[in-house]
Amino acid sequence: MDCLLNKYRAVLKAAFLLSLFLGSAHAFAKDPPCPFEVPQTDLKVASCAQEGGVNILKLVPGNNPESTNVFDNLPTFIVSGKNLQDILAVVGIDSARRYNKLIEVPHAEELQEFSDAAPTAKALMKQQGWTLLDMKNVFYPGPDDVEGFSLVCNTLQAETVQGFVVVSHCNTFYEEGVSSLKELLARITCEPPKSEAFPALQTDSGAIVFNYIKLPEDESQDPDEKAIDIDFVNCADGVKKNIGGLPFLAATGRVQAAFFAQAKPDAEPMLFVIHAVGIRADTGVNYLGDYYTVHAYALTPAGYVRDEQLSNYFGNGGDIVRDFDSEELVYTFPYKTADAIVAKLNSAAYKHWAAGDKVTLTINKKTSIYSSPVLAEVTKMYLIPGDSVLQEGVEAGWVKILFKTPKGKAIRGWVQCGDAGGC
Repeated sequence: MDCLLNKYRAVLKAAFLLSLFLGSAHAFAKDPPCPFEVPQTDLKVASCAQEGGVNILKLVPGNNPESTNVFDNLPTFIVSGKNLQDILAVVGIDSARRYNKLIEVPHAEELQEFSDAAPTAKALMKQQGWTLLDMKNVFYPGPDDVEGFSLVCNTLQAETVQGFVVVSHCNTFYEEGVSSLKELLARITCEPPKSEAFPALQTDSGAIVFNYIKLPEDESQDPDEKAIDIDFVNCADGVKKNIGGLPFLAATGRVQAAFFAQAKPDAEPMLFVIHAVGIRADTGVNYLGDYYTVHAYALTPAGYVRDEQLSNYFGNGGDIVRDFDSEELVYTFPYKTADAIVAKLNSAAYKHWAAGDKVTLTINKKTSIYSSPVLAEVTKMYLIPGDSVLQEGVEAGWVKILFKTPKGKAIRGWVQCGDAGGC
């Protein structure tokens, strides 16, 4: 059996792939609108159809549309409906060698072996809520002494509140392929949990939800006042784990945006949440519009944990005007949208900050120095165009700087990023 599993991981030489498996380009039509729900996935919709009471969804990889290798475009079929027998008739599991009625094994005439998978391989596909209906080994011969290319084809069945669903799929059975298939299965059978304040975000094993909660009695004068909690709900067991809460700033506010984005190389995408709230009270600051706070959470073995450093980098604030009559902006909070945060994450300035690089900036206009990243904390000191400063920190569009005078005196403070050529 171990020998069989080793065969799954055999790597075919590039020359063999080119000579045996390159075929004509397979072009798929533009994603059509489906008359039924499509699960959230990285795969691309190639087609969707209905036969009687059976929904047939064909998905293909979306990251290599130009590839002419048929193995780069192996389809995944999701077949659903109310009647299991009707679904199984469409899939046709018993069809020989082509695998089934929906998936035809490429280059079937070249096969060296087409056989039932071993129990050890089937155990790897164990997934809560799913029954493995069929699992086949597909081996191709290799040139000389090179082991041939191999595939494993799976067909699994589950019951949902809408009826039944069958997934049929072939892959190389490497760890990544098994993981991707199991993630898709989890998303199909995961019942969408309640998410009142913002649509739930699907993850590999569950969902991020946003719901209203009553404030503790010692934090509220009104029993009806509510805040917003962020929780992770595990698909496998339905267990909910709190990620964090959004600040109650004299009002509940709203989730302006919530999304996943890559913040660190070779790391899992992080969860970002932008909270916005209208300014109700006189704060002494001329805020124009909403007040925003940005929250970043990293996925760790213990779950999603707030990344204080990154949360502080994007920070909090709102647009500020000199006076309400002129509405002349003296400060613009830069991170009101997901697009603004993603653009910053992809910027050279952010990458230098994240790497801890030494960054020298040049002042581009006469600018006051502030004792903190707050407009009211202005000092009598200022910098002039051409002054060179060392970046020591970044927060909400402000940069903490170190400036050395011609006499060698060190001056520290804060200036707006725009006055220092960006940061």
